Amino acid sequence: GFYGLPWSFTDRLDLFERLKKWGLNTYIYGPKDDYKHRSAWRDLYTETEADLFRALIKNAIVNDVIFVYAISPGNDICYSNASDIAALKDKLDQVRSFGCEAFAVFFDDIYCTMSKKDKGNFASFADAHVYIANLIYEHLNRPAVFMFCPTEYCATRAVPSVENSPYLTVIGDKLHPDVKVLWTGPDVISPFISVDSILALQEILKRKPIIWDNIHANDYDHSRIFLGPYQDRPIELAKVLSGVITNPNCEYRMNYVPIRTFSLWCQS
Repeated sequence: GFYGLPWSFTDRLDLFERLKKWGLNTYIYGPKDDYKHRSAWRDLYTETEADLFRALIKNAIVNDVIFVYAISPGNDICYSNASDIAALKDKLDQVRSFGCEAFAVFFDDIYCTMSKKDKGNFASFADAHVYIANLIYEHLNRPAVFMFCPTEYCATRAVPSVENSPYLTVIGDKLHPDVKVLWTGPDVISPFISVDSILALQEILKRKPIIWDNIHANDYDHSRIFLGPYQDRPIELAKVLSGVITNPNCEYRMNYVPIRTFSLWCQS
């Protein structure tokens, strides 16, 4: 889910083998600079691109890895526009035809604005997001793995706070209870994540979140690479989470220590 040059096909194949070896079971495909994931989300994949996806998904299955396809339509979608909703369904139906059975809808890093038409159809920005997420979840026949990334995806982006955020309250009240919500912690990049902070979030979301951990992310500063271990996450977090996903360095080969130590944390 990082910004910058996406990993190559061979990088991902190598990763799937490592994930199986290290006991990790999920991969989210959501590179911000794959324009068909985000800026041109309506565009279908070409047959050449489709063949690569089929091969990736097949390899993920062989390695017991859940391949999650994420789409990020929030920059320009009209939430009440029938053609946009049809385009979203068509795109995910195409990816499902590749063999993908797990999906995510991302509304991170977008402006909190709606068109005049949307304002007439939805009580709030959050209501529009919930509408799209629930609609797609049902359209895909309620896949066993379906994730949602909110616009307020960490405590510092919750307005005015996690406990008092109208946006997060709507998500908790109206998002289908089986849809998993992604959260990066107290900040976009969180030095520490406490159990108490997650318990407070649970009260609002009415579910256990998935941590989308940016501790090793370097897409905001390509002059730096983070080679240290996965740390400062109490083991007790496992009891209050639905899962943890790590979003590591853009440079794939620099991620041995980050991902390996993350796997050891998960095993412990």
